[in-house]
Amino acid sequence: MQTYNARMKKTPRALLLAVVCAAAAPLRAGAPENVASLVERFGHLSVGDAKQVKEMTLSSGHFECRLSGGSAAPVLAGDEVVGIYYEGAGTMTYVSADPLEASLVAFNAKASSLKPEKTEQGVRLTDRFARVLWISQGRAMAPLDGAAAASLTASFAKQREKFHRIDAADPAHELALQRLDAPSAPVVRAELEGGSEDVVYQLDVDDPSESLAILRKSTVNDPELRKYLYPEYLSIQLVGRDRRDPPVPRVVLADVDLEIRASDGDKCSLTAVETLIPMGRPMSALRLELENVVYATFGNNLTTRSERLRRVTDEKGRELAFDHDRGEAVVQLAETAPMNAPIKLKFEIDGDFLVHPDGSSYWELGIHPWFPQPTLAGQFYTFHSVVRVKKPYIPFASGQTVRRSAEGDENVLETRFDKPICFAVVLAGRYEVEEEARNGVTIRVATYAIKNPRAVKQLTNLAANIIQYYEAFLGPFPVPELNIIEINDFGFGQAPPGTMFITKEAFNPLIEEVNQLYSQGVNERFAHEIAHQYWGTAVKMPSSDEQWLTESFAEYCAGLFLKTYKNEATFNALVTHWRSRATFATTEVPIPLANRAYTRDMDTRYFIRTGLLYNKGPAVIRALHKELGDETFFTFLKSYQKSFAWKLASTKKMSALLQYMTKKDYSPFFERYYWGIEMPRD
Repeated sequence: MQTYNARMKKTPRALLLAVVCAAAAPLRAGAPENVASLVERFGHLSVGDAKQVKEMTLSSGHFECRLSGGSAAPVLAGDEVVGIYYEGAGTMTYVSADPLEASLVAFNAKASSLKPEKTEQGVRLTDRFARVLWISQGRAMAPLDGAAAASLTASFAKQREKFHRIDAADPAHELALQRLDAPSAPVVRAELEGGSEDVVYQLDVDDPSESLAILRKSTVNDPELRKYLYPEYLSIQLVGRDRRDPPVPRVVLADVDLEIRASDGDKCSLTAVETLIPMGRPMSALRLELENVVYATFGNNLTTRSERLRRVTDEKGRELAFDHDRGEAVVQLAETAPMNAPIKLKFEIDGDFLVHPDGSSYWELGIHPWFPQPTLAGQFYTFHSVVRVKKPYIPFASGQTVRRSAEGDENVLETRFDKPICFAVVLAGRYEVEEEARNGVTIRVATYAIKNPRAVKQLTNLAANIIQYYEAFLGPFPVPELNIIEINDFGFGQAPPGTMFITKEAFNPLIEEVNQLYSQGVNERFAHEIAHQYWGTAVKMPSSDEQWLTESFAEYCAGLFLKTYKNEATFNALVTHWRSRATFATTEVPIPLANRAYTRDMDTRYFIRTGLLYNKGPAVIRALHKELGDETFFTFLKSYQKSFAWKLASTKKMSALLQYMTKKDYSPFFERYYWGIEMPRD
C-alpha cells in the first residue's frame, strides 16, 4: 500500500510589489465576518457585467499581463469586487531576478512550453493567454470602463471548475487569512489559460515571495488521481529576504501535547494541545498544515481516507472558528494575540486515516502534517504523547519513554521530548521488541511480526558501534533512546527524532535473493540514518533550501564510519560513487534548489535530487575536509553541533563559524559549490 498527500507542498507565502488593475469595492457593512464566511465567499466567486477592453495592463512584482483586446468583468466575492476576469488576446511576462535561481529557472523552463530568455534583469519567461482570472487584495483598484460586452458567466464558470482541480492549498484560505490577520498586506493570484501552458502566479502574505507555476496532469493511471492538476513551480522568488538567510516564521509551534487512541482498524482520534507564539506582529488568525485527505492503495484499488478537525478551543475554553480543507487549517482567534506572547490551542481530530501499507499489520503517522503544525521554520516544539492502541499492536513514539503499560484491551505508551524538535512520529503494529542499554543510550529493536534474535543482536551491536564512533567527533548522542523499527518493505530508511524506520533487508540481509538485491549498502544506510539524530534532530534545517545540512552531512558521516569500520578503500569507492553520480546533477541546478528541479520524467527528477543532496553535497564536504585537514575538520563538526544543537542552522552560519575558526573567508567556497553549480576538484 502507498499513501499520497491530498495536496502538493505549498510555496512560501508572498508579498505584493505592485498592482495595476481594477479597484475593489469597500467592505460590506454589518458585523465582522469569521473565517468560515470569508472562505465561503472567496471560494464561490462570480462575475458582474462585462465591458469591452481595448488595452490594459495588470502587473504585480515581476509579473505582467498585457490585455490587448477582449472583454472583462469584475469578479465578486458576495457583493465585494476582488478582481477581474478577462477573455481575449493577451501576453504574459515573468522575470526571475534572483541570480541564485537563474540556472534553475532556465532548466525548468526547458520542460515547459514557456519561452525563457536571459536579460539584464534576469531570466524572462513569456507566453500568450486567452483568459485570465486576476484576484487582488490590499491595493486600491480602478473600476472597469468601456462599452457593454456579452456575459462572461459561462466562461468564468468553466475556468473556475478547471482551476479548482489544482491539488494545492485553497486560495480562499489565503484571502481569508489576509482579511483577518493582515488586511493591509497585498495579495495577488492570477490564473491563466489558453496559451501554451496553464499558468498560476501568486504573491502571498506569510513568507514573502512570488511564484510562477505551470499545471500538469497526473501520470498515475488511477482515475481518482488523474482528475487533479499539479502545480510545477518554475520560479519562487523571495521578497525582502536574501535566500541565504533562514526564513522568519509567522508563528512558532513551541510545545505539543498529544493524546492518541487508535482502533484495531483504520479509525483514530487524537487531541493536540499546542503552544504557539506569534512572530513579527500581533496575530488574529493563523494557518497550519493539517492533512484532511489521504489516499491509500491496495493492489489496484484506491480508497479515500479522511482526517477531520472537529473542534478548536483556546485556553479559556472558547470555541474558535476555523476552516479545514486541502491540507491546511485556518483558525481565527477569539482576540488578537500579542507578538511573542504564547497562546495555547486545543485541537480535536478524528477519522479513518490509519493506513496499513499493503495490508500489513502496522500503521505509521509519519513526518507529514498529521497534527496541526506551521511551516518547517516554525516547527520547534517540545513533545509529549500518550498513545493507546488495541492489543496486540505495540506503539512507538518520538521521545523518551515515560511509561509502558497494558490497560484492559489496550497497550499504552507515554513519551516525552524536552528538547525542541520537528517531525515527531507515532507508529504501532505487530512487533517483537527487545532493548538494551549501551553507553547510556537505550537501543530498542522492533522486528515485524516475528522474533528475530540474530537480527536484534547484529543491529544492536551495529547501532552501538556507530553511536560510539560519532560521539568522538560530533559530541554526545542527542537522544537517550533509539527505536529501530522494521518496515515491511524494501530499499529505504528514515530517521525521525529518536527513531529509525528501516526496511527488512537490514534485518535479513542474506536469506532471499530479493534481500540480497537490496542489502548492498545496508551498513552505510544504517550509519546514515543514525547520523540524522545529529543532522536533522539536534541541528535542524530551517527550510528545504538547507536540506543538505541533514542529508549531505549524514551521508558524509556515514562514509567516515565505513572508512573506520571497514577500510579506506571502501571510503574511496564511496567518494568515487558520489562524484560520478553528482555529475548528472551539477550543470543546471545548485544544491539548495534540489527539491525544485522540474522535468517531465520522474526518474530524472529523482536522480537530480539525489545527485545533489546525496552525492554532490558529500563531495563538497569532502573537498572542505581535505582543505581543512582532519584535526580542524573534526573540530569544526563538533563545534557546529555544539553551537547549533536544538537550534535552526544554516549554511551562512556554517561559513561564519569556519571563518571564526580559521580566520579565512569561506563564503566564496559556498558561493561556488553550494549556491552555485560548480563541482570542486577531487
